[in-house]
Amino acid sequence: MPARPPNILFLHVDQMHAEAVSAYGSPYCSTPAIDRLAADGVSFRRAYAAQPVCCPARSSWFTGRTPLEHGVLMNAVPIDPALPDLGQWLRRHGGYETVYAGKWHIPGRAVTDSFDLLHPGTGMGEIGDGDVGRAAAAFLSRRTSDQPFFLSVGFLNPHDCCYSCGANGGVGKFGFAPEIADELPPLPKNFDPALPWLSREQRSRVGDWTELDWRYYIYSCYRQTEMADAHVGLVYDALRRSRFADDTLVVFAADHGEGMGHHGRILKNFLEEESWRVPTIVVPPGGGHGRREEKKLVSSLDLPATICDYAGAPSLPDADVGRSLRPLLEGKEVAWRTHVFGETEHSCSVSDGRFKAIFYPRTPTRMFDLTADPLEMRNLAAEPAHQATRAALTEKLREYVGARRIYARLGQDAEGADRGGANRARTLHAARAWYEGIAAGEGLSA
Repeated sequence: MPARPPNILFLHVDQMHAEAVSAYGSPYCSTPAIDRLAADGVSFRRAYAAQPVCCPARSSWFTGRTPLEHGVLMNAVPIDPALPDLGQWLRRHGGYETVYAGKWHIPGRAVTDSFDLLHPGTGMGEIGDGDVGRAAAAFLSRRTSDQPFFLSVGFLNPHDCCYSCGANGGVGKFGFAPEIADELPPLPKNFDPALPWLSREQRSRVGDWTELDWRYYIYSCYRQTEMADAHVGLVYDALRRSRFADDTLVVFAADHGEGMGHHGRILKNFLEEESWRVPTIVVPPGGGHGRREEKKLVSSLDLPATICDYAGAPSLPDADVGRSLRPLLEGKEVAWRTHVFGETEHSCSVSDGRFKAIFYPRTPTRMFDLTADPLEMRNLAAEPAHQATRAALTEKLREYVGARRIYARLGQDAEGADRGGANRARTLHAARAWYEGIAAGEGLSA
């Protein structure tokens, strides 16, 4: 008789900087719950989002496919309806009860089509995350069934930092930065006061911020991370007190990172490290063997592959980028990927772990040596000594894009999505043409 597969608990937060963890040495943020996860499991310190923005990243989590493939290359664009998601897949192939609480944010698909919904959350983490956490904790403490479960719990914070740089400007709902000036973290060393990377719309929000305003924004991101940490701890503690403590796989991750003033940026949707790299921790069933850190390149697409592996389910259809992390969790020596890739509607990136290039349709390419320059302050793309490296990264990116099965309706379903749909459709059509050009050997010459 085959062994019963483990339960699966997927804890995820929104918009968290990868280094905002006290266990990793952050002096500005206290995260005792995430620290416990790190102490029990494996921290993947070089994990990257499939795309560093909410809807695309979450659609990749649950389908195992890249944004070019599932169609959600921007927020509010409907997902390919033909693709199954993890909730449907584990019900069908693993015999799991699939349960959800909190933020879903996969456009064009209702969470109730794939999961039993415990709590929908709200549009603000400070208001809704506590209820989400309590609903998930109650599920764990009161459950009597022996059917394996897949419980996915989505906390909105630290996403509330968006309200500190909202469309109406301002420095946050409290505006008390001067009163706590001595407590505010410094600006990052790569802060650029010229704000060269902000869009016109973002510049209208924060273009006149003082240094105090920027520091308060960063402070707010840390406090909202601590709010999320408290709710992660509520659920993780409930699991450890329950009868499922020893037979549950625990996965913790953020969908994408957060600018926090690096390069003079706010929020997400760019491929520098602070937005693209994400905190990711996995605790195997039965607990780990003490804290361990893994430096191999990991994609968020590896998470659904790992979940399917532990569940004894087949891989999600055509999910050929993600790899199960199980061999790394078990300490096995395996051949691993040499490059990781990221894509947005306006840029794409490839990294070999040391060198990283970011390509744009119209802006010159940027390339960095992450070992010598982790803050990405020296662009090597035009330097003669680095042209062979740039060419190698370019070729790897072409191979990756050429292997994608681009969603046939990419952009066609965007126009009616909301009042910005027409502009979104035009952007997606242009993005599709650019990516098709990349695969054909064009589009990366700048």
